[in-house]
Amino acid sequence: MVLPALPGVRTRVPAGTIVVLVCWVICTALYHLGATGLFLAVRRDPEALRAGQVWRLVSPVLVQPDGLAVVIGLGVTAVLVGTVAERTFGTGRFLVLLALGALAGHSIGEWWQPYSGGMSVAFCGPLGALAVYVLMARFRRFYITAVVVLAGAVVLSAITDIHGPPILVGAVVGYFWRPRLPRP
Repeated sequence: MVLPALPGVRTRVPAGTIVVLVCWVICTALYHLGATGLFLAVRRDPEALRAGQVWRLVSPVLVQPDGLAVVIGLGVTAVLVGTVAERTFGTGRFLVLLALGALAGHSIGEWWQPYSGGMSVAFCGPLGALAVYVLMARFRRFYITAVVVLAGAVVLSAITDIHGPPILVGAVVGYFWRPRLPRP
């Protein structure tokens, strides 16, 4: 294991990560095979949101409209971040971080980048929490990475990139989960 788990966490198989990514792969594959209606039904859409389709605050995670190279890169990154986060925080906390990341990223995306979607913002929530965990628990070998992630989140937010806010939301939640963190 890369990072020690929080006390009481016994997650070995990252079931939450697996289920989320299987759903994402199926929906993304369907979209790329021609089911464009699926993407239109779940993407960010400010008018549809104003009309009461509140699921659009999280449903854009289901379809990745980018090309194959980006989809593969995001999938690999999500497997890595999801597995480490879920084994560190446990499945329940991981799913909370994932939902908050999706909600933060796609909510702000309604203004900053409407009419799109993707799951990368969801995994930014756990990424932010991991960065704070590393700093608060003093895991020195990951300090630079954690600082770059958090500083990058501030820069991304400043340039209106939808990935910044979910990292910051995850960082705030991770900060409040810091009590009882093990010391290296």
